[in-house]
Amino acid sequence: MLRMQVPLIAQAVFVSVHLAKLERLRALRLAAIDSVTAHTACHRQLTDAYHIKDIPLEALVVDMLASILPGVLAALQDVATCSDNPGHAVQVAAIDAIHRILCLTMNDKYLLKHSTITAEDFAKMVIDKRKPNKEVSSKEKNPKEISKRSAEWFAMAGEKLVLISKSLSELVTDDHPKVRRELGVYCARLLTECHQTMQPSVSIALDLLLALSGDSHPEVSEYCSSAVRAHCGRHVADSLRDNFTSTVAGLPRVLNNVDSARKLTALNMLHGYIEVMMDSAQPQTLTAALSTEHSLQSFVSALLEAAALHTDLVLLARHTRDGPTTAPTSSPWLKLRHLDGAAVARLWSIARLLGGAECASLLLDRLSPHSAESAALANILASAPNAPAELAQRVLSAYTDESVWYLPLEVGSEEAPTTEETLDPSVYDPHAWTKDSVPGLYEGATETRYTGISYAAPRSPRRAAGTCATLGEAQRNMALTCILTEGVGLMARRLVADFQPYLLKTLCLILERVGSTYEMLHLAGVKAISDIAAACGHDSVPDLIRCNADYFTHQISVRLKKAWNTESALQILSVVMQYSDASILDCLYGIVEDVLVQSLDKYHENNLQAYLQVFLTFITCIRKWFPTEDETKTAEKNKSEKDQEIDVLKDLMEYLAHTEEMDKLMNNEEAETTQTAEEMYKEDQKMREEGILDYDDKVTEETPPLPRHIVVTRTILKRCLNFLTSKNKQVAILALQVLNEGFPILVQYPDELLPLAHVCWAPLAARCAADDAVVLRRALELLVTMAALAKDFLRQRAATDVLPHVYVFLHKSAHESHLKDAGAAYRSSAAFRLQASALNALRTLASDLALEGERLEDAMACVDDYLSSKQPRPLQELAVKFFKAMLEYDYGATWYHLRALADNECVLHPPDSKAVDLVPVIGTPYTPTNKDFERNLALVFAGQHRHG
Repeated sequence: MLRMQVPLIAQAVFVSVHLAKLERLRALRLAAIDSVTAHTACHRQLTDAYHIKDIPLEALVVDMLASILPGVLAALQDVATCSDNPGHAVQVAAIDAIHRILCLTMNDKYLLKHSTITAEDFAKMVIDKRKPNKEVSSKEKNPKEISKRSAEWFAMAGEKLVLISKSLSELVTDDHPKVRRELGVYCARLLTECHQTMQPSVSIALDLLLALSGDSHPEVSEYCSSAVRAHCGRHVADSLRDNFTSTVAGLPRVLNNVDSARKLTALNMLHGYIEVMMDSAQPQTLTAALSTEHSLQSFVSALLEAAALHTDLVLLARHTRDGPTTAPTSSPWLKLRHLDGAAVARLWSIARLLGGAECASLLLDRLSPHSAESAALANILASAPNAPAELAQRVLSAYTDESVWYLPLEVGSEEAPTTEETLDPSVYDPHAWTKDSVPGLYEGATETRYTGISYAAPRSPRRAAGTCATLGEAQRNMALTCILTEGVGLMARRLVADFQPYLLKTLCLILERVGSTYEMLHLAGVKAISDIAAACGHDSVPDLIRCNADYFTHQISVRLKKAWNTESALQILSVVMQYSDASILDCLYGIVEDVLVQSLDKYHENNLQAYLQVFLTFITCIRKWFPTEDETKTAEKNKSEKDQEIDVLKDLMEYLAHTEEMDKLMNNEEAETTQTAEEMYKEDQKMREEGILDYDDKVTEETPPLPRHIVVTRTILKRCLNFLTSKNKQVAILALQVLNEGFPILVQYPDELLPLAHVCWAPLAARCAADDAVVLRRALELLVTMAALAKDFLRQRAATDVLPHVYVFLHKSAHESHLKDAGAAYRSSAAFRLQASALNALRTLASDLALEGERLEDAMACVDDYLSSKQPRPLQELAVKFFKAMLEYDYGATWYHLRALADNECVLHPPDSKAVDLVPVIGTPYTPTNKDFERNLALVFAGQHRHG
C-alpha cells in the first residue's frame, strides 16, 4: 500500500520542506521539519538508533526516498544554512533530518558487491563494447535509465550529494555549540554508514570532524575526536595522507583571508590530522606523509606562513630602568601577521604536538635560526614536554653561535667617515675584521694604530660596521633577537637538570639582554633569566646571581679589558647589581674601582654613558642596601605643628609677653651686678686658664674609619663632578642623576658631604644658568637635594647664583604657557616639564634655604602668574601647593604678599582685644579684583581660618 501512496507522500514531503524553508515562525518551521521526518519514517519516535525497526518497511521507504532525495535534501540544506538567523533549534532540526534521510537512503548495506564475475556481467560488457560511438561511462547515460540503488545510481547520487556536504561545511564556524555538534553527528554517520556510497564526501566529512575535534566546547570536541578515532581505526592511512596533503597545500590561501573563524578552523583541521597521524605505526603515518622532499618543504612553508610576524617601531623602543622588572607572562615581541587570539594558541599547540613526532628532528633541520618565524617555531617544537632532549641541546648550540646571537640593531647612516680620526673601528674591532676590509691584515702588518692603513684608498661613503641598512631590517633583527633570547629560557625549562652544562655559556649572554636599553629585548632577557633560575632550582633571580657571583666577576673583568666588549661587561654589571644584595659587595667593589679608572681614559670616552649608568646603578643599590635613617618622622612632626590653627593675635600676645619678661630679667641682672671692672677682668682671666688646663687634659679620640661603601660612593661622586659641564647632554644628565642619588648616602657624614657640596656648586650653578630645559630640570632636582642636606651651607650662594635664574625663567615662561589648554602641543614640550619642575622645587627650596624678606618676596612673585585660571591646570595646582607651603613656612609674609596680589579694598575687622588696640585692615587676600585668581586663592586658604 505504501508503494501506491508514494506520489501523495512525496507531495506531503514537498509541502513540509517548503514550509520549513519559507515560513518565518520558528515553531511552524520546527513542526514542518518534524512532518518531513515523520512522512519519511525516520522520525526519532519511529526509529531505534537512527534505524527503522521494521525491515520490510525500511526497504519500501528507501525506494520512495530514492525518487525524491535531491529535492528534499536541497530544501533542508537551505534551511540549515539560512543566513537570516533562523535560530539554532531550526538549524539543528534541519541537520538532524538531513543525516537521517541521507544515511537511510545511501547506506552502504544497499550497495551490492560482486565478489565474482557472472556470465551475465560478461555478456553485458561485450554488448556495450560493440555499440558504436558510445562509451560505457555512466555520466552520459540518462539518469532515468539508471536503475535505482544500483552501483551506478549510488555513484551518480554520491557525486551530486557532495554539494550538500560542501554547503553544510560553512556551519563549522557557527556560534552555537549544538549546531556544531549536530554537524559532527552528520559527518560521523556519513563516515560510518555511507563510506562507500558517499565516497566524494568522505574527505569533506573527515576534514570537518578534525576541525571540530579542536572545538572550544568540550562536548563537541570529545564527540568528534572519538568519531575520528573510530574512523581511522577501521580504514587505511592512504586517505589520511591525501587529505593531509590537501589541507597543507590550502593553508597559506586560507591564512591570507580576513575571516578569523576560517583560519582557526583550518588550523584545527591541521592539528587534528597531525594528532591522528602520530599513531603507533612504525614508521608513523606522519613520517610517511613527509617522507618526500616536496611534501616536507610544503609543510614547513605552510607553518612558516602561519607564523609570519608583524614587526613595527615598538620593537625598537628604548627605556630607562628604575629597578628590577617583573618577568612578562606573554611574548609582546611575538605578534603574528595573520593570526590572533585562539588561532595563535592553536598554531603553538601544533608546534608542541610536532615536538613529540617521530620526524621532529627532520622538521628542526628545516627551521633555520636566521629567521624569526623559524626560530619561533623551533622554540615551541624543541621545548615541548614530550620532545627529545637532543632537540633542545641542538637549539641551544645553534642560538649561542656568535654569528646568530649578535645581530645589528642600529640603523647605519651612509656618511663618509672623517679622516681626522685615527681609531678606525674596522681596524681595531676584531668583530668587524674581514679579509678585504683591512688592507695588509693577512700580510703581517704589525703597527696599525697610528698609521694610515685604512686611508690608503679614497674613502667612499659606507655604512658603519655592525649596523642595518634599513629600518625594516632592524625591526626584523630585533624580533629575531628577542625570540632567540626567549628560546634559551624555554630550552632551560625543558632540560631542567641537563641545562647545567649550558649555564655558564648562556648566563652572561642573557644578562646582556636584561641590561639592554631596548624595551622588548630587556623584557625577553628578564623572561629568559627567570626561566633559567626556575630550571636550575633557584627560588629567584637574585639567588641565581648570588650562587654564580664569582663567575660574573671574572667575566666582567675580562670583558672590561677589551674595548669591543666594554659595553657588554657594563650591561652585565648593571644587571648583577640590580638583582643582588649586599652579600656580593666584595665582588663588586673591585669591578667598580676598575670602571672608575677606565672612566678617565680618553680611549674609552665613547663608553662614558655606560660608565655613568653603572655608577648610577651602584649608587641606587647602595641606597637600597644601606638605607639612611628615616627623617620623615621629624618632617611629620613639623608638619603637624604647622597644621595647627594659626592665630596671629595669639602669637602677637605671646611675643609681647616674652619681650616684657626678657626686659625684666635684664634689668634684674644689672641691678644685682656689684663687681668692679677690675674684678670682672681677673675672673675672666682665671676662667680662661682653667679652660686651657682642661683642654690639655683631654684625650683626642680617633675618628673611626669610613665604611667601604661610603668611600666608594665618595669616589664616584668626585668622578662625576668632572662630567657636570660635559658638552654631551646625555653625559651631563647622567652625572646629575648620579650626584642626586649619591648625596643622600653621605647625610650622616657631613665631613664628606659638605666638601663635595662646595666643589659641586660652581658647575651646578653653571648648569642652572644653561638654556637646555632637560639639563636644567635635572640640575634643579640636584639643587633641591643639596639644599635639603646642606641647608645653611648653601643658603647665600643659592640665593644669589641660582634662584635669580629660576625666577627669570618662570616669569618668562608664564607668558608662553598662557592659554595653553590640554590639547596644546606646548603641554608635551620640555619647557612645560621644566616649569612644573621649577614650581615644585621652589616649594622646598624656600624652607630649606630659609628665605626671608626680599628673597622670599621674589620667590613668591615669580609664582603669582601661575595662580591665574588661564594657565595650564597642572601649573595652577603646583602654584596652589607652593603658596600653601609658604603659609606653613611664613604665614605673615605670605598673607601680606597675597593681600597685595588681591589688591582690593575690603575691610577686615580685628577681633576684640583688651590688651592691644587693633584697627581694621583695608585689603584682604581672600577676594581678588582680578577674577582669574579667585578660584586658586580660595584653594590656597581652603581649610584655614581667616585671621588678620
